[in-house]
Amino acid sequence: MIHLRKAYLTFATLFGVLLFTVSTSKALAQDFVWAPDIEVGATLPAFSAQDQNGKTHDFADLVGDKGLVVVMSRSFAWCPFCIRQLQQLVDAQSQFEALGFNVTTMTYDPVNTLKEAEEEYEVTFPMLYDEDSAFIKALGILNAQYEPGHRAYGIPYPGIFLIDAQGVIRAKLAEEDYRERPDFSLVLEQAENI
Repeated sequence: MIHLRKAYLTFATLFGVLLFTVSTSKALAQDFVWAPDIEVGATLPAFSAQDQNGKTHDFADLVGDKGLVVVMSRSFAWCPFCIRQLQQLVDAQSQFEALGFNVTTMTYDPVNTLKEAEEEYEVTFPMLYDEDSAFIKALGILNAQYEPGHRAYGIPYPGIFLIDAQGVIRAKLAEEDYRERPDFSLVLEQAENI
């Protein structure tokens, strides 16, 4: 009988610890908010940036009939997760365009790096160079892990903005772990409702 009580208490304790761990993990995961300074429903801050061909773009000349998908990436030179997401965006581009949305990416990569990525991954949409990470900083998504002088200084916390034709942010999608990226099917689902 004593052994049964000990076994029950051990089980109950372990179960309680497991339950606490799971609920704490969920609470921590819910605390993550990407681009906390930019709310859904707000207007996207103005920007102007060069693409991989040296052409300067702003929102007005990038937006499709219904809107724009902006993928904020770390680097197409050295980040395998960004490169995989870029390849997925290339594959999903026609689906977005069929819904009236153009697509673009933005990173701290210089124009020549973007040109190399365009050629290697057969990109046909503008890939924007955020000089001095000015737009990244304006959005409040500068990765603070890296100090000035570090090769990765200036990268954003990656994520996706879905913006309507009037420049209003309709959705923000991101994962807390930079190695995980929102599936474009989720973005397409949101775009269908605009």
